[in-house]
Amino acid sequence: MHSFARPGAAHVAPDSSALCAPPPWAVEALAAFGLDCARLRPGLPLAASPERCALRAAVEDRHGALWVLERLHPGQQARREAVARVQQALAAAGLAGVPAWLPARAGGQLWQVAPFVHGDPLPRPAYVEDAARGAAPEHTAPAADLPAFAFELRATVGRTRPALGAALDPILAALAPLFAAWAELPRTLVHGDLHPLNVLWRGQEVAAVVDWEFAGQGPDLYDAANLLGCVGSEDPSALGRGLCAALLAGLRAGGVLRADNAPWLHPLLVAVRLGWLSEWLRKNDREMLDMELDYLRLLTRSRGALERVWGLG
Repeated sequence: MHSFARPGAAHVAPDSSALCAPPPWAVEALAAFGLDCARLRPGLPLAASPERCALRAAVEDRHGALWVLERLHPGQQARREAVARVQQALAAAGLAGVPAWLPARAGGQLWQVAPFVHGDPLPRPAYVEDAARGAAPEHTAPAADLPAFAFELRATVGRTRPALGAALDPILAALAPLFAAWAELPRTLVHGDLHPLNVLWRGQEVAAVVDWEFAGQGPDLYDAANLLGCVGSEDPSALGRGLCAALLAGLRAGGVLRADNAPWLHPLLVAVRLGWLSEWLRKNDREMLDMELDYLRLLTRSRGALERVWGLG
């Protein structure tokens, strides 16, 4: 196993939940990290998708520090350790808000633990108007091969849902220039799944960014495109104001959004939404699938209008 320095964890006043002795699996797992488990904290909200691990729990050690404990699925070790190394490097470089995971084995299972970070609930959909949230996130970048993913998705739905495949054809045609240029786009480190619910907020400021499962190398506007697309899914008209306007202004000021990469922002936004379409297909969520397809159509035909609002065309 790789050796990592232990980060600090949150301390809070005790609550009345889970006052009984912790279960043996929690005691054994936390002991693998040199920590004494005092109790589970089931009342604490845990950010990020619970599908990314076999078990997840908030735990409190004997000193009152809070941790997020996860048991991994078989086969996740290599990837999750690689992600942990990226997080450790970012934290060591001084990037705040990266709660890095530490790996250990206990009872034949692979566990990871990270400091619990308190965050305020995201006020949906009102947050789209908060320019301060758009100015807050630091830029990062993605690892997915979007052209390969898009072509595989089209082939799959062509076999199982021919009508959906036909509906995707004009959207994929509009993305053809992006896919043709994909291999030549400048790369940087990306979070890979940056959206408002993967940010822990304190008021309108960022406390931490979580769920780094898809971190890797990708086009330098990937994270921005994903974040914009998620805000727009709450309210498409919000793409031109509030959080989105402030985010774009910050990207320009920081030299991230430039004349050479600006033409790729809109197609990246559309292409990244294909991942969300795939998610609704996987879950067989017909309502969200229909909404996502309508959103993709709207985005595709609104490129000129959006780029004018963004000051790109």
